[in-house]
Amino acid sequence: MRAVSVPFSRLGVRGSAQLRGTDSQLWLPLGIRLDEIVTEARLTLRYTASPSLLPELSHLRVVLNEQVIAALPLPQEQAGTEVTRTLSLDPALFTDYNQLRVDFIGHYTRDCEDPAHTSLWVSVSDRSELDLSIAALPPAPDLALLPAPFFDRRDSRRLELPVLLPAQADAAMLRSAGIVASWFGSLAEYRSARFPVVTDRLPDRHALVFATNDRRPAGLDLPAVDAPTLRYLAHPRDPGIALLVLQGADDEQLEQAALGLVLGQAVMTGSVVEVTGVDTGAPRPLYDAPNWVRTDRPVRLAELVDDPSQLEARGRAPSPIGVNLRLPPDLLTWNRSGVPIDLKYRYSPPTAIDGSLLTASINGQLIRAFPLRPHTAADGSERLLVPLLGEALAQDTNPLLIPAFQLGTDNRLQFQFAFEHDKAGLCQSAFGDPVRASIDGDSTIDLSDFPHYAAMPDISLFANAGYPYTRRADLSESAIVLPAAPQAGEVEAMLFLLGRMGRMTGVPATRFELLLGDAEPPADRDLLLIGNALVQRWSDERRLRLADPARVFLAPAAASTTRENPLRVTPVVPGDRRVAIEAGGRIAALVGFESPLAERRSVVALIANERSGIGAVVDAIEDPGRLGRIRGDLAILRGNDIASYRGEPTYYVGTLTWWKRLWFHMAQYPVLLLLLSIGAGVLLAFVLYAYLRRAAERRLAE
Repeated sequence: MRAVSVPFSRLGVRGSAQLRGTDSQLWLPLGIRLDEIVTEARLTLRYTASPSLLPELSHLRVVLNEQVIAALPLPQEQAGTEVTRTLSLDPALFTDYNQLRVDFIGHYTRDCEDPAHTSLWVSVSDRSELDLSIAALPPAPDLALLPAPFFDRRDSRRLELPVLLPAQADAAMLRSAGIVASWFGSLAEYRSARFPVVTDRLPDRHALVFATNDRRPAGLDLPAVDAPTLRYLAHPRDPGIALLVLQGADDEQLEQAALGLVLGQAVMTGSVVEVTGVDTGAPRPLYDAPNWVRTDRPVRLAELVDDPSQLEARGRAPSPIGVNLRLPPDLLTWNRSGVPIDLKYRYSPPTAIDGSLLTASINGQLIRAFPLRPHTAADGSERLLVPLLGEALAQDTNPLLIPAFQLGTDNRLQFQFAFEHDKAGLCQSAFGDPVRASIDGDSTIDLSDFPHYAAMPDISLFANAGYPYTRRADLSESAIVLPAAPQAGEVEAMLFLLGRMGRMTGVPATRFELLLGDAEPPADRDLLLIGNALVQRWSDERRLRLADPARVFLAPAAASTTRENPLRVTPVVPGDRRVAIEAGGRIAALVGFESPLAERRSVVALIANERSGIGAVVDAIEDPGRLGRIRGDLAILRGNDIASYRGEPTYYVGTLTWWKRLWFHMAQYPVLLLLLSIGAGVLLAFVLYAYLRRAAERRLAE
């Protein structure tokens, strides 16, 4: 049994929820895990009501899964002050997916009233909360439930999934663990995922276990196997804890078990599964990550939502329609005004021209507003659709251009419909509810004309999108390098980063290479270094060297404090700005530079003066509040402080046609471009002069 307090802030309420008008609603989704059951529930509702409401006609209605729990009166003596009400909820009403709803029914007069009058409001605080007592259910020993109970979509918390490994696990075993971590990371999505590494004890929660016949973790009596095997196993001391055991006779079979899990989970049943064969197919092509908007063709907005109903809205002031746009981070928008959208939308038309609008925004920034017109004001290009939603809907089509400077890697495109209340006269309404609107799923966004070309090194692209490793979603051009005997914190950092890249791409990483020690890595790979081994080998060329207690820093002229300009030429930091110190305390850094082994290949390194300090970089990458401060090619972390710098030589990753590349790079030197243009004009004038003179001489000779 455990007690859980869920504030409304965790259910999507920010600050306070404003309920306005005669009839408005607050929807709160709540998931309960499959292996848990609610035994007791209590709702603490904190709200403030308008002083203008009539208490005998106004109230709040609390509804759980379409069952009315209570109707809360709004007495005049409590108006204008925060009121706290506590309600007991029947635990039998809770299912796996739940909807808690607060309805506001408000009136300010007994006579004719304006349903949008400003006095009709109730503010529900995000400090309101649900207190639940939850009992654990014994998980069913059936792999058909995967990924539950190890990951449950109903649980909105960060995924914490321990990984049990034998002591001194080799590179092949760690790679298998990384494949599975990337799969769970892709499932966790917005929740993020952490994978604590355990080697000397059994975890006290659902966990993953990796073993071969000659390397088995302590505390479990696992039988030897002859084939790649996945096994559901109950915890020896607590049957309510499930262990997912991936086992093979050797490292090769263990990898087959990991691949079988991430690629074939949909057909698994029973408590034990043997994997008899896995064909991973050809490496994935560039930029085909399912979570990224495709750049080889126009993409329908219907492809970017989970359900078509997410593109629909109802009511005169409905919630915004949101579409997530995760773009490849190396799209070159230089010399382009923006990203085009062919926008189509349908709506219940107003009876007259008024202030009804459709507003489009990106990341909270206004793009454009379109008036919603009545039938009689529609131009000849507008047409009516078959009334799919129960009434005649007008359709409109408009081009929309998202300004390039407002786009990042993760974007939120929002469409807000707002319908004005039409009044034909006192106590007369010219248009009645329901008012409906939708964005047509056939609306398209087109990135096919944007090339992939990025100035590197840029660790912000790695921190935000796993770039350049995620250019291929299966990481087939990537190699990860760990120390020869990695500590638990370094393995955890690797598993976190692989899980994060799986979250970015939407698919597991099945083709990365993993190396231990300071052996020479392959030259044809982008390298991700965790620990100081190779960085120390290449330290003569780097601007930061961390040891304990010695540190050397080649300071640039200034910190990187703003978003990088893709046309900016980055100077190499002069070598005489050198500072050497000895100090105590923990310090870590995220470093990016071009690989010394091959041109246009990238290296990103997580380093620290203490091996246990690598986790500080992981914490910063996971924290949205600090993530935006990681930029340039060097980010130094001391506690919660992050200082970013730029000073490495610039190189470019991606492809451009020769003439676009010429113009792109020449644009960095406007004076030279002007002189070349003048020179080209003068040269053309001489050529034309010579041609015309010869033509004149021929005519005179005739």
